[in-house]
Amino acid sequence: MSSPLWKGVVVIGGGTALAQGITIISTPIITRLYIPSDFGLLGIYSSILTILLVIASLRYEYAIPVPKDSSRAANILILCLMIITGVTGILCISFLLIGSRIAEMLDLQDLLPYSWLVLVGLLGAGIYQALNYWAIRQRDYPRITRTKINQSLGGSLSKILFGLLSLGPLGLILGHIVSNVAGIYTFIKAIVKKDRDAFGDISVIGIKSVAQDYRSFPMYTAPATLLFAVSLQIPVFMLTVMYGLDVVGWYTLAHQMLALPVALISGSMAQAFYGEAAKGVRESPEILRRLYLDTTKKLALIGIPLLGMIAIIAPWIFPIVFGSAWEEAGLFCLPLALVAVSQFIVTPTSKLAVYGFNHWDLYFNCARTVMVFGGFYFASMFNFGPLVTLTLYGAIMAVMYFVLYLLNLCAIDRLHLGGRSCFQ
Repeated sequence: MSSPLWKGVVVIGGGTALAQGITIISTPIITRLYIPSDFGLLGIYSSILTILLVIASLRYEYAIPVPKDSSRAANILILCLMIITGVTGILCISFLLIGSRIAEMLDLQDLLPYSWLVLVGLLGAGIYQALNYWAIRQRDYPRITRTKINQSLGGSLSKILFGLLSLGPLGLILGHIVSNVAGIYTFIKAIVKKDRDAFGDISVIGIKSVAQDYRSFPMYTAPATLLFAVSLQIPVFMLTVMYGLDVVGWYTLAHQMLALPVALISGSMAQAFYGEAAKGVRESPEILRRLYLDTTKKLALIGIPLLGMIAIIAPWIFPIVFGSAWEEAGLFCLPLALVAVSQFIVTPTSKLAVYGFNHWDLYFNCARTVMVFGGFYFASMFNFGPLVTLTLYGAIMAVMYFVLYLLNLCAIDRLHLGGRSCFQ
């Protein structure tokens, strides 16, 4: 527990536990203020935002913890903020010109009245994301923790307030935006107070230099992460087309409940591990393999029994806690546990971009996206019910996460061996 990694996990995890406690307490109230179709629209909105967030800064934020020189990292942060603003502006013009046509093509007309909120959410979440990676570089885990608590508290209270005002899906979406942007001021205040010197050398030349030096992130990591996000959000869009908004609402709640322990432990581990992995690549590549194996083993020992228990009791607990309208959501937890367990174990330590194997990440996510879409297409062809479809999806994702685990292990071995193939 004395290692910086586990100290980071404890600090971030403790705050995340409090944040998730707020979510757990507030969710039974929220589910009684909104109907499943409202959650369905929130699920679609969240999925679109998640996908767009990948391209918000072209994944340059991943490069912020990497440079040894803080001034270069500061130039990367400014580059990220510039790209986020530009991407949001381009999408705003696109939405005005062809937004209704895209919504009609994707059968998303129900979201059209709220489409402008996608841009608001993207700008706020993109800025927070970039600033969060600066905090990771600084190992400012207490400050990250405070922002997580602010996000959960602000988002939950907003959803309850807007629900009492009977705003319907608009209330859920506004609450989601609040939960994404809360904490931006906290990060900016820390930079002004502690890291001002690092931003003294910001220049056009410096920004161009880091954009060129870290171009592998937009070239490989951005497309790879975009495909990763698409593969995770395919269920929302396919379930919308195949079964309607109520099923999407049940899926959204089930996914959210299973994601709580992932965010609590696995999410905290991901941020702390990223900082340690970046340092290991810069200073001690030989320790990465041991760190990787030890971390994934511990995550497996925690995640399998924890998420398995939640999935088993969910069909009985959900109607009691969230109301009778959410009984189906409890059943959905059973197949989705396959995805949650695999994600819990593998995602926090999957850092192919940091290890210098961005292209592997791209190839893998291409394969995963094809497999997931193929699974839903197969289920649609044979008219499977929602539970069978989600079981097939869970099995596909479990297999693909195991492949990702092997790819990361191979990348670390090659890094340790100075570039030689791990299969030699």
